Amino acid sequence: MTDAQRISFLVVAAVLAGCGSELPARVDTVNGREVEVATAGSGGAATVVFEAGLGNDWTPWDQVATEVADHARVFAYSRQGYGASGPLETSRDPSVIVEELRALLAAEGYAPPYLLVGHSFGGTYMELFAKAHPEEVAGAVLVDPRHRDFLRTCEAAALDSCGIPEPTLLGQAASVVAEYHAFELASDEARAAGPFAGYPVRVLVATDHPGSTEREALWESMLASLAAEATDGESIIVNGSGHHIQLDRPEVVVDTIVDLLQKVQP
Repeated sequence: MTDAQRISFLVVAAVLAGCGSELPARVDTVNGREVEVATAGSGGAATVVFEAGLGNDWTPWDQVATEVADHARVFAYSRQGYGASGPLETSRDPSVIVEELRALLAAEGYAPPYLLVGHSFGGTYMELFAKAHPEEVAGAVLVDPRHRDFLRTCEAAALDSCGIPEPTLLGQAASVVAEYHAFELASDEARAAGPFAGYPVRVLVATDHPGSTEREALWESMLASLAAEATDGESIIVNGSGHHIQLDRPEVVVDTIVDLLQKVQP
């Protein structure tokens, strides 16, 4: 697998060519930092909060969030160093990213409970959010999340395409490099936060990643084990989808979110 393929899988922002955003976005100043946010919808028992993957601003969520906004309030944003948000200013520990998101939601007037939706690295950030602050969480949808222990397990098994080579990282934005290097903290931070609580957790698993069949099998099995950590957890295989399920099979993501919204409605 080439470095270009690795970047395509793990880093490069997905772009819908020729399509503008449907969800209205703006840049707000929060705690002295400029943050790009996109919001819509009203009502519902929980606000649906979207977290993007490594290298992505909020826009890969545009279609899914626009459709979910017919059922609930939705909140998407771009982390530091992405999109129209301000430059990187703080460490990129997963726990720091979680606390920045909580502070942002509070500043923007979005009170819990939240239905957390995260893709790739963003899925792991949402896993940590859900475990660290269960009282604020109505449920979680993790979209082909990168398992917190995938890199070390993949490398221990001597498989291909486990991570991004350092020479490849050198050409990436500072936010990408910082998040990638800090991701190794996610395992200890999740362990310290404790288990999933009683809320439902759905893990959507893509089947079309670059790399060997052995690597694909490891990815699928580790995400199945992640779903099994939750009392009400389910791993859902999305056959034929690449890593960005929200772009390849947006209807699956929308249906999963709406199903959980109906489950958590009082």
